[in-house]
Amino acid sequence: MKVDYDYIVIGSGFGGSVMTCRLVEKGYKVCLLERGRQWKMHEFPRRPHEVRKNMFWDPQDRKFGLMEIRDTPDSDAMTLTASGLGGGSLIYANVLYKMPPEFFVNWPGGISRELLDPYYEKVLKMMEAQPYPFETHSYYKNTPKTALFKKLSEEMPMHPEARERHKFTLPPLAVRFEGDFPGHQTLNSHGALQSRCNKCGDCDIGCNIHAKNSLDLNYLYRARNLKNNPHPADVRTHAEVIRIEKREDHYAVTYVIPEFPMQENVFTAKKVILAAGSLGSTSLLLRMKKQGYLPKLNHWLGKKWSGNGDLISWIFNTKQNVDATNGPVITGSIEYSFRNYDDGYPHGMYLQEAGYPLGFAWFLSGRIPQLSGILGLLKLASHQLKKHFFKILKINGRDQINMGDEFARTIDRAEFTKRCLILLGMGRDKPDGEIQLRDDNQAIIRWKIDKSQPHFDRLREEMRKIADMVDGVYVENPLTHLNKVISVHPLGGCPMGNSAEDGFVNTMGEVFGYEGLHVIDGSILPTSTGANPSLTIAAMAEYIASRIPQKKNAQQKTEESQVN
Repeated sequence: MKVDYDYIVIGSGFGGSVMTCRLVEKGYKVCLLERGRQWKMHEFPRRPHEVRKNMFWDPQDRKFGLMEIRDTPDSDAMTLTASGLGGGSLIYANVLYKMPPEFFVNWPGGISRELLDPYYEKVLKMMEAQPYPFETHSYYKNTPKTALFKKLSEEMPMHPEARERHKFTLPPLAVRFEGDFPGHQTLNSHGALQSRCNKCGDCDIGCNIHAKNSLDLNYLYRARNLKNNPHPADVRTHAEVIRIEKREDHYAVTYVIPEFPMQENVFTAKKVILAAGSLGSTSLLLRMKKQGYLPKLNHWLGKKWSGNGDLISWIFNTKQNVDATNGPVITGSIEYSFRNYDDGYPHGMYLQEAGYPLGFAWFLSGRIPQLSGILGLLKLASHQLKKHFFKILKINGRDQINMGDEFARTIDRAEFTKRCLILLGMGRDKPDGEIQLRDDNQAIIRWKIDKSQPHFDRLREEMRKIADMVDGVYVENPLTHLNKVISVHPLGGCPMGNSAEDGFVNTMGEVFGYEGLHVIDGSILPTSTGANPSLTIAAMAEYIASRIPQKKNAQQKTEESQVN
């Protein structure tokens, strides 16, 4: 039977974008289906009514925006994931960290840091990543939170359970720093138009000037615009997959436009790559098993979930000026290497300073007015009344004509935003969670914090240590007091294994029992990565793609063109 495509890729994050690009390069006809929209320059929501309408993904309530927040009352985890062309790269904090060698222990198929190193480098080059130029460029050197975090890391005492002293690093960031001035627009190496970073802090809510090297501007841009390619990627947004069926020697994929869910569309392909993320891929396959479309999916489906040890905290009223609205969200990181858990599971963790959008500081200032601003407003009003009465009484006043300073005094100084240090922690929690379906087919995460408590205890200890050093008030995410953490790095659910006895997919991401059906995203990682996982997900995709042969007729055409 003739099929529509060689491959259908579902999801456009760090797995799906890499696979789409490399398969197109190898001559395959590829269709990419992404449930969200494409976000072009200056299209991310910023105005209040736009944020209410377009920031969040909640189709049941007619919201089709940028990010999805999921919470299950009986779980210790809340998750934040993305929706849009480029997947998680649209809202992550740009950090591309390599996974430490010791964390690969017990990974299947001999997958190790040494094996992935060339693929790590390949991703870094494709995404044009580089460390924050804090030490080399005067404009970026003026970033108080980076300077403070570096200083604190150097002065902090070593943790008693650490194997070696922690160290401060400027990790590779997928951010564009090239250009003659902030906002200067130039073409990246793939031909996409981007701007130089202007330190606005909007990284996590979508970069409106495209200074963020998101996947739609590199891997996907190349897949759609590769020269002399007979089959550029067929990229379809607003396409939410609801069904995958095995039909003899091929697969049928059914999708709907989320805004019009009653109208179904069906494409066929020899092979399917599911890359919708830990929750997206796992929940879709769980529904396919439950509904009988893919009945042979094994018992490992949904297992080995982890939140990568994510923890957020705030330090208010620091004695130093932090100015977290100045710079990309994350610029620096403190790396820790700890003694293993009692059962031998390797442990390490990362602390990173976090910024937030400049607009959010204005929002907070409006919601939490300070005395200085109120007094300034009252003083301005009293001066206007005084001048009005002087005018009526025809009294010549000697007040200043220039009112600039009086108006400036009506604006809150917002010291709480300047002196608030946000800390993001992550690391090696235990991959002992499970994604399941409720009766209404909603995906829920069964995960308890208990077995990962040593990780979170160590994180909290270091965070409190920093709070003491800056004489600040330490405040954790209030949900942690209810034993709930917010994971922005959900992993697992379709774990790799050497066989169906110990995993759901093999090291090519192919589902055991279903030839040609692959899962290639964060769901296949069998443990937490410790560091920010995006680079490891992409490197795994590069590794898998490298083992897929060139399409035969495409190879023949290439050879013929070289002869001619």
